[in-house]
Amino acid sequence: MKWSKLSIRKRLLLVMVLSGFVELLILSVAGFYYIKNTQEQEMGEKALGLARFLGNSPSIVKMLESGQVGELNTKLESLTQAVGATFIVIGDANGIRLVHPSKDRLGLPMKGGDNVRALKLGEAYISFAEGSLGHSVRGKTAIFDSQGNIIGVVSVGYLLDSLKDRVEPYLVFLLCIAVIVVLLNGLLSNYAYKRFRKTLLGFEPEEISRLYSELDTTLSTIKEGVISVDHQCNVRIFNARAAQILGVDANQAINRPLASVLPESELTKLLKTHTAESDIDLLLNNVHVVANRQPISVNGQVIGAVSSFRPKTEITELTRQLSQTKQYAELLRSQTHEYRNKLNTISGLLHLERIDKVQELIGQESQHYQRLISQLHQDFQEPLIAGLILGKIERGRELGLFLQIEEGSHLSILPAHIQAEDIVTILGNLIDNAFDASQMLTATEKTQPIELSVSDYGDEIIIEVRDFAAGLPVDVSIEKLFNSGVTSKTVKGHGIGLHLVKEVVNRYHGTIEADNAADKGAVFAVFIPKSGGCA
Repeated sequence: MKWSKLSIRKRLLLVMVLSGFVELLILSVAGFYYIKNTQEQEMGEKALGLARFLGNSPSIVKMLESGQVGELNTKLESLTQAVGATFIVIGDANGIRLVHPSKDRLGLPMKGGDNVRALKLGEAYISFAEGSLGHSVRGKTAIFDSQGNIIGVVSVGYLLDSLKDRVEPYLVFLLCIAVIVVLLNGLLSNYAYKRFRKTLLGFEPEEISRLYSELDTTLSTIKEGVISVDHQCNVRIFNARAAQILGVDANQAINRPLASVLPESELTKLLKTHTAESDIDLLLNNVHVVANRQPISVNGQVIGAVSSFRPKTEITELTRQLSQTKQYAELLRSQTHEYRNKLNTISGLLHLERIDKVQELIGQESQHYQRLISQLHQDFQEPLIAGLILGKIERGRELGLFLQIEEGSHLSILPAHIQAEDIVTILGNLIDNAFDASQMLTATEKTQPIELSVSDYGDEIIIEVRDFAAGLPVDVSIEKLFNSGVTSKTVKGHGIGLHLVKEVVNRYHGTIEADNAADKGAVFAVFIPKSGGCA
């Protein structure tokens, strides 16, 4: 099986067991040779000490000088057994055996070729050689007569085969320790696997690598800027789109405190509040953005926070396009309903061959529509707002209501800080509320128009919408009327329009007033300063 296909548990187990086995094998071999060499050295020192003792023995020197060594064999046999040596051999000045454990080898040359230093140089030393009894460690020393002449050599030896019996228990002990350590490594690898798996959220290394590649590709391709911080408020993610929007070098931002990269950002407050935020307006590095912010939690513990955002100009453009499309669709729907009736009338007149009436009807409709468009184009110089009002007029006709533009209404090109889409939000919701209220009227009561007044002659843009319906609800205070979800309607999904109007007005530091008219109906008035800025 390939390494890459093994789970992290099997990898850890394999690595820990093999590494432990190899380490202990090396230690065992090293320990074996260390013990073996130590034992050999100890045995050599012991053999050399005994050889020196025998070489300096006056009785042995005297026997060698006299040539009477017969009794010496018997005496040294008992000494050999007493000290645990394998052999004690004494040779003459020519290396011929005079004393040897095997009597049949007496008178033969000593084997091993290691007598030169003793017989020629008179040294005492330790040697390793192959003799007639086997491979052994030997202690050798020269034997001197009373005049200092070399008259022989004494060799005390221990077979190395006997050393093996001494070392084997140590080796068995080391091997037992090795097995225990390998088993412990296996247990440790299992424990480490459980800890790693918990830390890695149950993913294998290859899965983490793949997820990282997918995340990196995703962050580099999405149109939103993405910034994330860890629990220490250091930047962990700063994708290319975020760098492009905010004009910040992403490489310089990573691993730095967010406060040093974007001082005005409040993303780190989510580490304390643990509360997500959606569609909030922010000013980051002098760029207006619309952001969503979310704390990052693992096992119930907040370990960071992430924010995604887009330039507000992009959102505004999308909103404008959507608003225009919605208005266009509503206008088409209203006109379809209106002109279906006109077409039915024209069809009937054609069947009656009243061509003159057909021409008259078409002319009237064309003139009416052209006058309306011309008036709106002249009074409202923002195309988006003019289009909205045209659509609402047609929608009112479809509902049997009449939206009347008050004489003197006028709206020039808006100041740079005021978005046409926000004025559309105010007008659209106030007019829709008036439509909804007027729908409850009888056919006779619906003849009263819904009045719309828009002006910007002074320092403010003033918008006023009045209906002649039942007026404001008596059981809801005017302050609560602008709260989200508060409505006098029983149908679900309402209670949003006035709240949106209030939000837009507050953003421009304006005011909104609502009251019942003196005679009948309700009046909503909005005042937006033309100077200043947007919050």
